[in-house]
Amino acid sequence: FGVVLVATGFSVESDQAFHVACDIARAQRARLVVLHVIPPLTVADVDVDPSEVNEDWPTVRECRKQFERLQKLGDGILSTYRVVVGYPVGMILNVARQEDADLIVIASHQGRQYSFQVHGPVSEGVLRQAHCPVLCLRQPNSCVSAIAENRLANIARLP
Repeated sequence: FGVVLVATGFSVESDQAFHVACDIARAQRARLVVLHVIPPLTVADVDVDPSEVNEDWPTVRECRKQFERLQKLGDGILSTYRVVVGYPVGMILNVARQEDADLIVIASHQGRQYSFQVHGPVSEGVLRQAHCPVLCLRQPNSCVSAIAENRLANIARLP
């Protein structure tokens, strides 16, 4: 993988996905793109242009603080940190295409509405529509995480 995109909501689950993405980026010597999507309704009471992220918004300032925290954890990895405004599924897919991502890593928050849903609505949408492979972690310290860690060890051994 040359570019690994990890979507974060700064939750425990997202932090788990970030750590897995860092491990993959290290093993593959890939560039890491860390993305946070601000839903439009949380930005202001008025419509905003999704292409414009105002650095003075309290939400954006908080994102920058969280990115600084993540940057320390991902020390030594070539990383890009991006904040965008929009609907999460579409924005994750758009940024993945813009950055030419080879892999998307995302956490599932399992906000199931229907019994046939395995993942939350954002991760489900990304899984179904992405142009590249998606690694979706269902919850921290789960068997899925253990399997992912085992696969990472195998990836690290690749030439």
